[in-house]
Amino acid sequence: MRRRGSRAIVGTLALTLLGAGGVAPPTASRATATPAVVERAPADVLRGYFSALAALRRPKALSFDYTVSQLGLHDMEQTHHIYRSGYHERDETMVVDGHTLTAPSVRILRSSTYRYDVTTVAPRASQYVFAFGSRTRGQGAGTYSFRTKARSARAFQVVEIEIDGHTLLPAVVHFRVAGGRARGNGTLRYGRSDTRWVVREARVTAKLANGATAHERIVWSNYRFYDALPHETFEAPKVAVPKKPLPKPGANPLPTATPTPTPTPPGAR
Repeated sequence: MRRRGSRAIVGTLALTLLGAGGVAPPTASRATATPAVVERAPADVLRGYFSALAALRRPKALSFDYTVSQLGLHDMEQTHHIYRSGYHERDETMVVDGHTLTAPSVRILRSSTYRYDVTTVAPRASQYVFAFGSRTRGQGAGTYSFRTKARSARAFQVVEIEIDGHTLLPAVVHFRVAGGRARGNGTLRYGRSDTRWVVREARVTAKLANGATAHERIVWSNYRFYDALPHETFEAPKVAVPKKPLPKPGANPLPTATPTPTPTPPGAR
Protein backbone atom coordinates (compact mmCIF):
# COMPACT_ATOMS: atom_id res chain seq x y z
CA MET A 1 0.00 0.00 0.00
CA ARG A 2 1.42 3.38 -0.94
CA ARG A 3 1.35 6.23 1.49
CA ARG A 4 1.32 9.76 0.20
CA GLY A 5 1.38 11.68 3.42
CA SER A 6 4.73 10.39 4.73
CA ARG A 7 7.68 11.73 4.21
CA ALA A 8 16.90 11.50 -2.75
CA ILE A 9 24.65 9.77 -6.88
CA VAL A 10 24.41 12.05 -9.71
CA GLY A 11 27.54 11.28 -11.73
CA THR A 12 29.04 13.19 -14.60
CA LEU A 13 31.63 11.98 -17.12
CA ALA A 14 33.80 14.72 -18.62
CA LEU A 15 35.70 13.87 -21.82
CA THR A 16 38.06 16.37 -23.47
CA LEU A 17 38.64 15.91 -27.20
CA LEU A 18 41.64 17.61 -28.74
CA GLY A 19 41.43 17.88 -32.53
CA ALA A 20 43.90 19.06 -35.09
CA GLY A 21 41.80 22.13 -35.95
CA GLY A 22 44.17 23.08 -38.76
CA VAL A 23 47.19 23.15 -36.45
CA ALA A 24 50.23 21.29 -37.76
CA PRO A 25 51.31 18.33 -35.64
CA PRO A 26 54.49 18.75 -33.58
CA THR A 27 57.70 17.67 -35.21
CA ALA A 28 58.76 15.64 -32.21
CA SER A 29 56.74 13.73 -29.64
CA ARG A 30 57.22 14.56 -26.03
CA ALA A 31 56.35 12.15 -23.24
CA THR A 32 53.73 13.45 -20.83
CA ALA A 33 54.55 12.78 -17.23
CA THR A 34 51.68 11.37 -15.15
CA PRO A 35 51.61 12.82 -11.63
CA ALA A 36 52.62 10.14 -9.19
CA VAL A 37 50.03 9.16 -6.59
CA VAL A 38 51.65 9.43 -3.20
CA GLU A 39 50.73 6.64 -0.83
CA ARG A 40 50.26 8.04 2.63
CA ALA A 41 50.90 6.36 5.94
CA PRO A 42 47.67 5.56 7.83
CA ALA A 43 48.62 7.88 10.69
CA ASP A 44 49.17 10.75 8.23
CA VAL A 45 45.80 10.03 6.62
CA LEU A 46 44.03 10.26 9.97
CA ARG A 47 45.79 13.50 10.91
CA GLY A 48 44.87 14.96 7.53
CA TYR A 49 41.29 13.72 7.90
CA PHE A 50 40.81 15.40 11.28
CA SER A 51 42.32 18.64 9.97
CA ALA A 52 40.20 18.62 6.79
CA LEU A 53 37.07 17.91 8.81
CA ALA A 54 37.80 20.75 11.24
CA ALA A 55 38.31 23.15 8.32
CA LEU A 56 34.90 22.41 6.77
CA ARG A 57 32.32 25.16 7.02
CA ARG A 58 28.63 24.67 6.46
CA PRO A 59 27.17 26.84 3.70
CA LYS A 60 25.22 29.85 4.91
CA ALA A 61 22.24 28.86 2.80
CA LEU A 62 21.54 26.20 0.17
CA SER A 63 18.89 24.39 -1.79
CA PHE A 64 18.79 20.89 -3.26
CA ASP A 65 16.51 18.10 -4.44
CA TYR A 66 16.28 14.60 -3.09
CA THR A 67 14.30 11.54 -4.12
CA VAL A 68 13.49 8.93 -1.49
CA SER A 69 12.15 5.44 -2.20
CA GLN A 70 11.05 2.92 0.41
CA LEU A 71 10.16 -0.75 0.16
CA GLY A 72 8.92 -3.00 2.93
CA LEU A 73 7.71 -0.55 5.58
CA HIS A 74 5.71 1.89 3.48
CA ASP A 75 6.19 1.38 -0.24
CA MET A 76 6.50 4.85 -1.72
CA GLU A 77 8.62 7.24 -3.76
CA GLN A 78 8.76 11.00 -3.30
CA THR A 79 10.79 13.93 -4.63
CA HIS A 80 11.40 16.94 -2.39
CA HIS A 81 12.90 20.38 -2.94
CA ILE A 82 14.66 21.74 0.14
CA TYR A 83 15.79 25.21 1.22
CA ARG A 84 18.04 25.49 4.29
CA SER A 85 19.52 28.45 6.12
CA GLY A 86 21.13 27.83 9.49
CA TYR A 87 18.72 25.61 11.38
CA HIS A 88 15.67 26.61 9.34
CA GLU A 89 14.32 24.38 6.58
CA ARG A 90 11.58 24.60 3.97
CA ASP A 91 10.56 21.18 2.66
CA GLU A 92 8.46 21.14 -0.52
CA THR A 93 7.08 17.76 -1.60
CA MET A 94 6.95 17.94 -5.41
CA VAL A 95 6.26 14.39 -6.65
CA VAL A 96 4.52 11.47 -4.91
CA ASP A 97 4.58 7.98 -6.42
CA GLY A 98 5.17 9.35 -9.91
CA HIS A 99 2.47 12.03 -9.73
CA THR A 100 3.56 15.68 -9.79
CA LEU A 101 1.54 17.65 -7.28
CA THR A 102 -0.41 20.62 -8.62
CA ALA A 103 0.71 22.63 -5.60
CA PRO A 104 3.68 21.44 -3.50
CA SER A 105 3.01 20.29 0.03
CA VAL A 106 5.09 22.62 2.23
CA ARG A 107 6.51 22.05 5.70
CA ILE A 108 8.52 24.64 7.65
CA LEU A 109 11.00 23.29 10.21
CA ARG A 110 12.88 25.39 12.74
CA SER A 111 15.76 24.43 15.03
CA SER A 112 16.36 21.48 12.72
CA THR A 113 19.83 19.93 12.54
CA TYR A 114 20.52 18.40 9.13
CA ARG A 115 21.40 14.83 10.04
CA TYR A 116 23.02 14.01 6.68
CA ASP A 117 25.55 16.86 6.82
CA VAL A 118 29.08 15.46 6.72
CA THR A 119 30.07 17.45 9.82
CA THR A 120 27.21 15.79 11.70
CA VAL A 121 27.89 12.22 10.54
CA ALA A 122 31.69 11.97 10.26
CA PRO A 123 33.33 10.20 13.23
CA ARG A 124 35.85 12.04 15.40
CA ALA A 125 38.63 10.85 17.70
CA SER A 126 36.69 11.93 20.79
CA GLN A 127 33.83 9.61 19.81
CA TYR A 128 35.51 6.65 18.09
CA VAL A 129 38.61 4.49 18.05
CA PHE A 130 40.08 4.15 14.52
CA ALA A 131 41.88 1.08 13.12
CA PHE A 132 43.38 1.08 9.62
CA GLY A 133 41.80 -1.41 7.25
CA SER A 134 43.08 -1.09 3.67
CA ARG A 135 43.87 1.24 0.79
CA THR A 136 41.91 1.05 -2.45
CA ARG A 137 43.61 2.21 -5.63
CA GLY A 138 40.91 3.69 -7.79
CA GLN A 139 40.53 6.81 -9.82
CA GLY A 140 42.53 9.72 -8.49
CA ALA A 141 44.25 9.07 -5.19
CA GLY A 142 41.98 6.18 -4.15
CA THR A 143 40.57 5.76 -0.66
CA TYR A 144 41.79 4.68 2.76
CA SER A 145 39.39 2.66 4.91
CA PHE A 146 39.35 2.64 8.70
CA ARG A 147 37.23 0.51 11.00
CA THR A 148 35.67 2.55 13.79
CA LYS A 149 34.43 1.54 17.23
CA ALA A 150 32.26 3.89 19.28
CA ARG A 151 33.64 4.81 22.70
CA SER A 152 30.09 4.73 24.12
CA ALA A 153 26.76 3.19 23.15
CA ARG A 154 24.98 5.05 20.35
CA ALA A 155 21.77 4.49 18.42
CA PHE A 156 23.66 5.56 15.28
CA GLN A 157 27.17 4.09 15.06
CA VAL A 158 29.74 4.49 12.30
CA VAL A 159 31.47 1.12 11.82
CA GLU A 160 33.78 2.00 8.91
CA ILE A 161 34.82 5.07 6.96
CA GLU A 162 36.45 5.37 3.54
CA ILE A 163 38.55 8.53 3.30
CA ASP A 164 39.14 10.17 -0.06
CA GLY A 165 42.89 10.11 -0.75
CA HIS A 166 42.90 13.55 -2.35
CA THR A 167 40.70 15.69 -0.09
CA LEU A 168 41.07 13.47 3.01
CA LEU A 169 37.35 13.91 3.61
CA PRO A 170 34.80 11.10 4.09
CA ALA A 171 33.87 9.49 0.77
CA VAL A 172 31.77 6.61 2.19
CA VAL A 173 30.44 6.16 5.72
CA HIS A 174 29.21 2.71 6.76
CA PHE A 175 26.92 2.65 9.79
CA ARG A 176 24.60 0.62 12.01
CA VAL A 177 21.43 2.03 13.47
CA ALA A 178 19.05 0.75 16.15
CA GLY A 179 16.02 2.43 17.60
CA GLY A 180 12.30 2.09 18.04
CA ARG A 181 11.29 -1.24 16.52
CA ALA A 182 13.99 -1.64 13.87
CA ARG A 183 17.70 -2.40 13.49
CA GLY A 184 19.69 -1.98 10.33
CA ASN A 185 22.82 -0.95 8.50
CA GLY A 186 23.60 1.31 5.60
CA THR A 187 25.99 3.59 3.75
CA LEU A 188 26.26 7.31 3.09
CA ARG A 189 28.23 8.57 0.07
CA TYR A 190 29.72 12.06 -0.13
CA GLY A 191 31.36 14.07 -2.86
CA ARG A 192 32.14 17.54 -4.13
CA SER A 193 29.56 20.00 -5.39
CA ASP A 194 31.13 23.30 -6.38
CA THR A 195 33.48 23.93 -3.43
CA ARG A 196 31.36 22.04 -0.94
CA TRP A 197 31.49 18.43 0.30
CA VAL A 198 27.92 17.15 0.30
CA VAL A 199 25.90 13.96 0.69
CA ARG A 200 25.06 12.21 -2.60
CA GLU A 201 23.39 8.93 -1.71
CA ALA A 202 22.08 6.97 1.26
CA ARG A 203 21.11 3.30 1.41
CA VAL A 204 19.62 1.57 4.45
CA THR A 205 18.40 -1.98 5.04
CA ALA A 206 16.52 -2.55 8.30
CA LYS A 207 15.03 -5.55 10.07
CA LEU A 208 11.66 -4.74 11.62
CA ALA A 209 10.24 -6.14 14.84
CA ASN A 210 7.67 -8.18 12.92
CA GLY A 211 10.46 -9.93 10.98
CA ALA A 212 9.99 -7.99 7.75
CA THR A 213 12.86 -6.28 5.94
CA ALA A 214 12.65 -2.66 4.81
CA HIS A 215 14.86 -0.85 2.30
CA GLU A 216 15.35 2.86 1.74
CA ARG A 217 17.39 4.78 -0.83
CA ILE A 218 17.85 8.56 -1.06
CA VAL A 219 19.58 10.37 -3.92
CA TRP A 220 20.49 14.08 -3.69
CA SER A 221 21.00 16.43 -6.66
CA ASN A 222 20.79 20.02 -7.92
CA TYR A 223 22.74 21.68 -5.13
CA ARG A 224 22.76 25.49 -5.08
CA PHE A 225 24.56 27.69 -2.55
CA TYR A 226 23.63 31.22 -1.47
CA ASP A 227 24.88 33.98 0.80
CA ALA A 228 21.35 34.31 2.15
CA LEU A 229 17.73 33.40 1.44
CA PRO A 230 14.73 35.72 1.79
CA HIS A 231 13.08 35.67 5.19
CA GLU A 232 9.79 34.76 3.52
CA THR A 233 11.29 31.42 2.44
CA PHE A 234 10.79 30.08 5.95
CA GLU A 235 7.36 31.49 6.63
CA ALA A 236 4.44 29.09 6.74
CA PRO A 237 2.31 29.29 3.61
CA LYS A 238 -0.87 31.28 4.03
CA VAL A 239 -4.04 29.25 3.91
CA ALA A 240 -6.62 30.75 1.58
CA VAL A 241 -9.92 31.38 3.33
CA PRO A 242 -12.85 30.52 1.05
CA LYS A 243 -15.13 33.46 0.42
CA LYS A 244 -18.80 33.07 1.38
CA PRO A 245 -21.20 33.43 -1.56
CA LEU A 246 -23.26 36.63 -1.64
CA PRO A 247 -26.98 36.21 -0.82
CA LYS A 248 -29.36 36.19 -3.74
CA PRO A 249 -31.36 39.38 -4.35
CA GLY A 250 -34.38 39.53 -2.11
CA ALA A 251 -33.07 36.83 0.20
CA ASN A 252 -32.70 37.44 3.90
CA PRO A 253 -28.95 37.71 4.48
CA LEU A 254 -29.31 36.94 8.17
CA PRO A 255 -29.80 33.42 9.46
CA THR A 256 -33.27 32.64 10.69
CA ALA A 257 -33.36 31.85 14.39
CA THR A 258 -35.30 28.78 15.46
CA PRO A 259 -37.57 29.59 18.44
CA THR A 260 -36.49 27.77 21.57
CA PRO A 261 -39.34 26.65 23.88
CA THR A 262 -39.21 28.07 27.38
CA PRO A 263 -38.50 25.28 29.85
CA THR A 264 -41.17 24.61 32.44
CA PRO A 265 -39.95 25.01 36.03
CA PRO A 266 -40.12 21.88 38.17
CA GLY A 267 -43.50 21.53 39.83
CA ALA A 268 -45.24 23.95 37.44
CA ARG A 269 -48.42 22.93 35.63
